[in-house]
Amino acid sequence: MQDEEWGNVFDVVPERDDDVIQVIQGARLFETLDERELRTLIPLLHRRDYFPRDVIIQQGAPGAGLYIIAGGEAEVILENDEGEDIVLATLGAGRMFGEMSLLDGEPRAASVVSTARSHVLGFFRADLMDLATHSPALGFRIVLRLGQLMKERLRETLTEYRGIEQSARQGRRREQEALEARVPASS
Repeated sequence: MQDEEWGNVFDVVPERDDDVIQVIQGARLFETLDERELRTLIPLLHRRDYFPRDVIIQQGAPGAGLYIIAGGEAEVILENDEGEDIVLATLGAGRMFGEMSLLDGEPRAASVVSTARSHVLGFFRADLMDLATHSPALGFRIVLRLGQLMKERLRETLTEYRGIEQSARQGRRREQEALEARVPASS
């Protein structure tokens, strides 16, 4: 099977379904699904192993879907305008990334690189579309949950922004006060 983001996708020795269910149930996108619904997802999941320093997703590449780390660890890395790599997060087993690609397929905002031998499950946009065709209620529940997660992330980002903006205003006010204290008043 050929995939635009993973190239030649291959399945490793399949895990027990119960182990896969335990992993995907821990992912925030799927945590509200019952066991029957989770079992419906198992045939749609793609499995791949990565060695340390293998790129799982590349910043700027088209997004094809989300990933869940079933075992191992990876770093989210942003290459800034100066070409420097900034580690944004370290993700361990059970963590999910790339979920926005289920909706838009836009270029990846950051890279994710394996830092240890890692086993990753992929759930691609095409799989979600197929699921929505064959099981519309389940597809809708996943898209609805994705919307809820994006709303939570937006609220967290706005809260962080407000805190940064408030700190900046306070800093500017202190600088202005210090400047005014140094300048003698004219008579």
